[in-house]
Amino acid sequence: MSRPRTLPIRVEPIPGEALDSWFAALAYRLHTPLGDLLADIGVLRRRDNLSGLPADVPTEWTVLLRPAEITALADATGVNPVAIEAMTLARYDGQTLSIDPATRQVRKWRLWGRHSGSRYCPDCLADTGGRWQLSWRLGWSFACIIHRRLLADTCPDCGRVPRRHLLAGLSAPGQCVQPAGPDARGRDAARCGSELTQAVTIRFPEDHPVLHAQRVLLDVIEEGKAKFGVYVTEPQPAFTVLSDLRALAARILRYADRDDLNTLPQDLLDAYDQALIQPAGYGRPARAEKRSGAMAPAHAAITAVGATAAVGILSSDTVRDAGTALRWLLRSSRQRGIVVSPTTLGSWGKGTSIRLKTVQLSALGPLLKPSDQLRYRINADTPCHRLPAGGAPSRHHRIPSLLWTEWALRLHTGGLYLHTLRAALSAILVLAGTRRSLPDTTRILGEAADPHDTSRVLQKLEADPHWPHILTALTRLADHLDDTDVPIDYHHRRRLTYDTLLPDDQWRHICRHTGTTPGQHRRLQLARCLLFEKISGLPADQAPASFAINTRETRANYLHFAARLPPELATHLNEAAQDFLEHQGIHDEPLEWQPSTHLLDDLTLPGHDPDLVNITALHHIVGDNRSSLSDAAQQLGTTLDITRYLLGKHPAPPPPLTETQAKATGHRRFEARSALPKERLIDLCFEQNLTLRDIAQRVGVSRGTITRLFDDYGIDRTEPRRPTKTTISRDWLYDQYVNHHRTLPDLAQETGMSTANMARWAKTHNIPLRPRGGASHNQVRLTRAQATTAPRILRPALGGEGAWERLTRFAAASRYRTITEAAKALGLNQPTLTTQINRLEHDLGGPLLERAQRARSLQLTPLGRRVVAAVARHTRSKGDGDAPGDPAGHISAREKKGPAPA
Repeated sequence: MSRPRTLPIRVEPIPGEALDSWFAALAYRLHTPLGDLLADIGVLRRRDNLSGLPADVPTEWTVLLRPAEITALADATGVNPVAIEAMTLARYDGQTLSIDPATRQVRKWRLWGRHSGSRYCPDCLADTGGRWQLSWRLGWSFACIIHRRLLADTCPDCGRVPRRHLLAGLSAPGQCVQPAGPDARGRDAARCGSELTQAVTIRFPEDHPVLHAQRVLLDVIEEGKAKFGVYVTEPQPAFTVLSDLRALAARILRYADRDDLNTLPQDLLDAYDQALIQPAGYGRPARAEKRSGAMAPAHAAITAVGATAAVGILSSDTVRDAGTALRWLLRSSRQRGIVVSPTTLGSWGKGTSIRLKTVQLSALGPLLKPSDQLRYRINADTPCHRLPAGGAPSRHHRIPSLLWTEWALRLHTGGLYLHTLRAALSAILVLAGTRRSLPDTTRILGEAADPHDTSRVLQKLEADPHWPHILTALTRLADHLDDTDVPIDYHHRRRLTYDTLLPDDQWRHICRHTGTTPGQHRRLQLARCLLFEKISGLPADQAPASFAINTRETRANYLHFAARLPPELATHLNEAAQDFLEHQGIHDEPLEWQPSTHLLDDLTLPGHDPDLVNITALHHIVGDNRSSLSDAAQQLGTTLDITRYLLGKHPAPPPPLTETQAKATGHRRFEARSALPKERLIDLCFEQNLTLRDIAQRVGVSRGTITRLFDDYGIDRTEPRRPTKTTISRDWLYDQYVNHHRTLPDLAQETGMSTANMARWAKTHNIPLRPRGGASHNQVRLTRAQATTAPRILRPALGGEGAWERLTRFAAASRYRTITEAAKALGLNQPTLTTQINRLEHDLGGPLLERAQRARSLQLTPLGRRVVAAVARHTRSKGDGDAPGDPAGHISAREKKGPAPA
C-alpha cells in the first residue's frame, strides 16, 4: 500500500461521534464520494468498492479498525490515533458488547448486541449538523437523556433502519441515504433523502423511569462497573451487570403478559404496543415477537420496556426487595408451564453474577417448601445460589442437640412442646446452606429429634404468620455460627461417657456445704439429669440408664427441680459439672454458652422475650412457696416455659427459715460456712488466737458446728495455745460458783478459758460440782437472785426458769375474754398458757382466774387482782428490761462477782 496523501482540509470529530459519521462529514466537506476518499487516504484500494469488498474489508468500519488502518487515517487526517479508535465499537468490546476480531462483527447474541444500523435522536442530529453518536449503535441505547425522548429506529419516510452500510457516494449529513427503492443500486443511485431530524418520537418528563434506566446504563458503561441498587455493597463489572440486565430483560420480554407490565408508565406501554405491530421487511426492524429478548430488540420502545423493568428490579435497596419485585415474573413463568426452581435459574443467561442469582432465589423463596427455603437461605441478605456437596461440615459441632432455650423461646409458636421444639430446631438449623436431609441432620445431632417430628415442627413454623421472620432468625443464626468461634464442641460432648457424673459422695458433700437435704436417690437422679443436659446438650432421656428420665412423671419432677433450685446449690452443681469436664480432658471450654439474641432485635417473632420479665418480681412471687409457677407466669404476663427458664438461669433466693427449719435442714452449718470462708476461719483461729467457742459465739452457732466446719475445710482442729496462763483462786471460785450459783461456762467465759479447764480448777480446789440440769442454768440462778427484790406476793412464783415470763403472760391474759383468745393474741397454744397459769396458782397458793362461762367472760379472783397489780408495780419500778426472768434484763456476772482471780 502506497503512502496515503495528507488531506488539504481537516474535519475534527465531535465528542462521542461514530467513525462512519465522521467519514461522511469529512467526505461531504471535501465534496468527494466516500469511496474515493477512503482510497485517497490509503484504507481502501481503488478497485475495491463498497458493494463487493475483499474478505478483510469490513462492511461496517465503525466496528473495528486494524492498527495499520488507524495509522493511515491518523497520518492522512491529522487526528490522534486514540481519538480515531475511540470512534469505533472496539472501545466497548468486552465491556458492553462482544466483537469477533476475525470478522469484525458484533456477536449479536451476547450482551444484547444488535443488527446493523443505528438508532438516533432527531434533536441531536439537528444540533450537530447531522453527526451521529457512537453510543446509538449499542443495543442498550433507547433514549436521549439530553432531549428526554425515545430514540428513533427508522427513517420517518421509508421506514428503514439508517446507516446499515457505508455509502460510496456523496450524501448530506442528517439525511436518509437508503436507496429510493429496491432497484436503486450503485453509488449514484437515487436516495430516500428524508430529513431524519423531523422524525417523531415520544418525549418524557425529567423523572420518567425510562430516562432513569438509560442514565443508569450509561453510567455503568462509562464507569465500567455498577454501584447502584443491589450492587452497592458488592460493585460488579459492567460486562457482568449488563449480562444480568440482559437476562432479566429478555425473560421479561419473553414471558410477561401484557397485564404484568402495567406497573410501567402508560406512554411507554403505548409506544411498546405500537412497536409490536410494526411491519417487517427489507431494511426494516425484525419482527418484535421473533426470539424476543435473545438479542437486543430492534425497536427502542421494546428495548426500553425490558431495560426499564430490569433496572427497576435491580435498583432495589436490598436483595430481598429485588426478589419481591421480581416474584411476579416467576409466577407468570410457572403459569405458562415453565419449570422455575433453584437448579434452573442459571439458564436465564450466560455470564450473570451471583448477585442476580441471589435475587432470583429471593424471588423464588415463598414458592419453595420450607426446608428448601432454609437450605437456600432465602431470607438472608445473600441467599445461597449453589449448595455445596458436603454442606457446612463443622456446623453440627457448634450446635447442641437441644437448641439454646432462650432462642427456642423466642421462636416458640403455639401447639408445640418446648422440649420437642428445641430438638427440632437444632436439626432444622443444620439444613441452612446444605444439601443434607432431615433424617441426616437428626442423626448427626445424636438423634435427639425424630425426623417426622422435625418435619411437623417445620410445617407448623411455616404456617405461623411470623414465618418470614422465623426463617430470617434461623438463617442469621446459622450464618453466625459458621462465622463465629463457638467455644464449645457439642459434637465432642455428645460422645463423652457420663456414668461417673456427680457421684454419691460428691452430692452429699454439696448438700452438706449448702444446707440441702440430700433426700432420696430420686433427687440425686434429677441433679445428674440437670448437669447431663447442661454439659452434653442432649435431652435427659438419653442420659445413662442409671439416671435417665424416661417417664412423663419424672420429666415433670425434673422441670420442677430445675426451676426451684436454690442459688447456692445451683452454683455448687455448676462447679461439679466443670470438674467433670476437667476430668474428661476439657480444660478450655465454658460449661454453657449461647449466641447473642441481639441478632433478633429487628425481628417480630411468635415467642416471648425473657428479657422483658422482671426477675425481682418473679423472685418475689415464687419466694413464699405459695404461688405455683403457672400463677407466677400469669401474673407477669408471660409463659410457664419462660418462668422455668428464668428461674433456672436466675435461681430465686430461698425464704427465711424458722429456727426449727434451720435446725432440721442443717442450715446453721450453711450459715456458718457463708460467714466463715476458709481463709477467715484460719485467721480467727491461728492469727487472732480465738478458741472454737469464741468463733462459734461470733457467728451464733454451736462449737460443734465450727468443729465440723474445720473438717469440711480440712483444717487441723487443734486449739491454739493461750499466750498466758490464768490461775483461779479457791475463794473466788467458791464464792461465785457456790454462794452466787454462777455456772462453769459463765465463769470460763469471764476468765477466757474453756469450761473443761474451769471444771479442772474446781476439782483442784475440792469444790463439789452441781449435777447437770435446770438447777445449774444461769437463768435459774438469776431468777433466784432477783426474787429478793420483787414484791412479797410474787416471790413464791419466782423459783424456776421462765418464772417472770409466766407472770407477765398471766397479767396480759387477764385482759381478754377467754383463755383461748388470750393465747392466740400472745402467739401461744391454749394448752401452754393454761399450764403456765395452773403452775402460778400452785406456786402462789390459790386460784387467780374464774374461767369464762356462757354469757360471762374471764374474771380475776381477789388474789389474781393483787398479783396483776404487783406485776405492774414491779415492772414500773425496775423497768421492763430489768424485771426478773426477762432475758434482756439478766443481772450481769460482773455485778455479782467477788474478788478478781489471782
